[in-house]
Amino acid sequence: MDWDLCRTFIAVADSGSYLGAARRLRSSHPTVGREIAALEAQLGTKLFVRSNDGLVLTAQGRRFREHTGAMEAAALRAEAAVSATGTKARGQVKFSIGPTLAAYWLMPHMASFIETHPDVQIEFVTHPFPVSVRKREADIVLRIYQSGDENLVGRKIARLGVGFYASRDYAARRPLPAHRDDWKHHSVVGFADRASNAELGRWSDHVARQASVVMRCSSQADMLAAVRAGIGICAMSCIVGDAHDDLIRVAPQKLAGISDIWLLAHPDLIDLPPVRAIINFVTQRSRADREILSGAAKA
Repeated sequence: MDWDLCRTFIAVADSGSYLGAARRLRSSHPTVGREIAALEAQLGTKLFVRSNDGLVLTAQGRRFREHTGAMEAAALRAEAAVSATGTKARGQVKFSIGPTLAAYWLMPHMASFIETHPDVQIEFVTHPFPVSVRKREADIVLRIYQSGDENLVGRKIARLGVGFYASRDYAARRPLPAHRDDWKHHSVVGFADRASNAELGRWSDHVARQASVVMRCSSQADMLAAVRAGIGICAMSCIVGDAHDDLIRVAPQKLAGISDIWLLAHPDLIDLPPVRAIINFVTQRSRADREILSGAAKA
């Protein structure tokens, strides 16, 4: 059986559409359609039916998906076994990382990685986030809070510190809070998206519970813009707040290690030289920047 047709089948089954599969495979919608038709002709059965939610597997398709899952795992193990015998990291790796960690921490160091590993091409995936390694949307993931449920392997590499920040212009207009009762005289920019920022939102609401919430934002980029505009005080990642000279940390000693940072990969990919090269680089970088990530460097 043609493995390329099976790869196309897996992509359609996971994405629920020819278009989604085409994007994942870097192919075209008509090509995916032709390959699925060819596979169905070989098997003599329909694998998909259309529904309001897109393409869904038939009963025969679900059984076939179970078998192709085993084939996919075997192919990954074979790729890792062959590639591991090489001495030079080479190939493309999809790396899922949050936009804040990418922009404010890792990206400034990538030039040194590229210089050392010129044959490794990294595709940064920052949206949508988080992604699925099982569906091959990424090969390596840098996740916050938890390791996920995809049987990935890896480790916690750091803690991401959070503090309160205000603009220097805001601080010039009134004394910054040093004690609990001082917050009643201040304005706070809060979190609109409580689901994705639950722990951070609770910490912010608890510490600044006597302050007036003048605005809520759903993205850290908007919160940063609001704070820099002097609208109020806001809790944000220290790597973001400390990167802007026009911001000042409120009560520098009041930090929260809100998030664990996990570096994870699929167990069948972790020994591929390009994957291992990125894992080693990010791990070493996190050790060197441990105090920067936690916020302790400027406490």
